[in-house]
Amino acid sequence: MKKKCNQTVRALAAVLVMSAALSGAFAKDKKKSDSGKVKTIIVGTGNAFKPYCYLDDNGNLKGYEKDVLDKIDGLLPQYKFEYETFTFKDILIALSAGKIDIGAHQYETNPERRKNYLFSDETYTSFILYVTVLNTNTTIKGLDDLKGKTVLATIGSNESYVLEQYNKSHADNPIKLNYLSSPSNEQVVAGMQNGTWDAFVTIKREVERYNKQYNVGFKAVGEPIATSYTYYIFAKGNTELKDAVDGALKQLKQSGELSGISIQDLGADYIQSE
Repeated sequence: MKKKCNQTVRALAAVLVMSAALSGAFAKDKKKSDSGKVKTIIVGTGNAFKPYCYLDDNGNLKGYEKDVLDKIDGLLPQYKFEYETFTFKDILIALSAGKIDIGAHQYETNPERRKNYLFSDETYTSFILYVTVLNTNTTIKGLDDLKGKTVLATIGSNESYVLEQYNKSHADNPIKLNYLSSPSNEQVVAGMQNGTWDAFVTIKREVERYNKQYNVGFKAVGEPIATSYTYYIFAKGNTELKDAVDGALKQLKQSGELSGISIQDLGADYIQSE
């Protein structure tokens, strides 16, 4: 009887050992399953638009766009953000082709873009556009003075859209738009100094940055030609990701963290205005 009891105990112990092993294996598999629920999100951004999105000397992505998105990523445990860099216009092409999930390059909204893409509800930078000329230029004082003049236009940019809309209403004497794809800062400076362009359109903080970084004499003239804000762009129908990003971005605004990133990267709080 004692022998039978010992056999029973040993059998029970074996069952418990096996059960523990199975439980451990199940827990391990469950952990893998849980981690598998984290969805990788590909963010398309630029690599030559300092201080917003650029590569440092070691080839690492830096700038305001990444700093804000890293904070958003930290608030969304269901997602993991990874980054790919493109030229400004190619980000939208990649988004249309399904190669990326978010477009991030200081995008402003306009009716043409709204037709093709889904925009975030929350904005994250103000973008108030001015005609910009050399300090020595005394003839161009605003948008109307650009008629017949040559102006730099970046392909696919909202600045170009605004100028194109102006030309539709002034077809008798339009602005001459000289299109480039993602011109570098150095190209802008050189083109203005050598007379390739009479003007370009940008925001005041960019004018200040050009003057400080390149020791040039640019000035913003006249009234703003457009007042807008920047948005993240998603593929049509991707409302789940958009809503998640909106929620995180709103939280960063309320906590003051977004303003802090703007001050750190851009030199001032440009969340709502210049």
